[in-house]
Amino acid sequence: MEEYQEVNEIDLIDLMFYCLKRWRWIVVGMVLFAILAGVYKYQATIEDNQVKKEEQIKQDMAKPVEGETAVESEPVVFEDPVSSAVKFAIVGMVGGICLICLLFCMNYVMSGKLHSERNFQKKFGVPLLGVIRKKETKRKIFGFVDRWICRLEEGPYAKIPRNEQIKIAAVNVQSAIHRNSEEKIKRVMIAGTVASDDVMEICEWLAEEIEDVTFSPYRQIVFHAAALKKLEYYEGVLFVEKVGETCEKLIKEEKKLVDNRNIKIIGTIVC
Repeated sequence: MEEYQEVNEIDLIDLMFYCLKRWRWIVVGMVLFAILAGVYKYQATIEDNQVKKEEQIKQDMAKPVEGETAVESEPVVFEDPVSSAVKFAIVGMVGGICLICLLFCMNYVMSGKLHSERNFQKKFGVPLLGVIRKKETKRKIFGFVDRWICRLEEGPYAKIPRNEQIKIAAVNVQSAIHRNSEEKIKRVMIAGTVASDDVMEICEWLAEEIEDVTFSPYRQIVFHAAALKKLEYYEGVLFVEKVGETCEKLIKEEKKLVDNRNIKIIGTIVC
């Protein structure tokens, strides 16, 4: 059985793309902080100018005492509220970007979720047999920015249609099942930790593409004792997990459950 190495390092590239994918929140935070900072500075500058104006009036109205020479006061310089507000808004904009990105970084580190398929096999000791991009259910405003970030992150793989990605994953699964001719795997359980509705399409595609193997419905062996009990009726297990929803801790837990029963782990498909 393959030993896996515990990987706790933070992938800075993955963290960068995690923040970039949430660019809408960054823009909203940037604009909000810029407006708040600009309005605050505008009002503060007007109040400051008003105080200076009142002081100047008092100085002009003050009469010099007899025998003393009148001393000319320095002219009062008034700040332009618009110019000051714009400068402060820029500072608020930069501060908003930094604050929102900091919150995302904290969520990335503390959530314990699977954020990327990078170093998956090294981290969990399970072969990664396919990566399937999330299906776009609705058009978003400025969706071309999301597609640009996706192409930037995935490279040429982003150009492959989703259906073709599923077929590639199915071919890899079939190859992994028949890699060892001595192991006769005819029944495979599809398991994971996410809701079955999210991966139903992938499970159906696998059953259609690989006809010589019987696949189970998607089961959550970590959460349901009945599903865990049925595990003994299968020769292999295929995990299907979802980026942004699956907890890394649960991936290790379900792998441990399968290993303890000496059942072959075919690999994992990440969607």
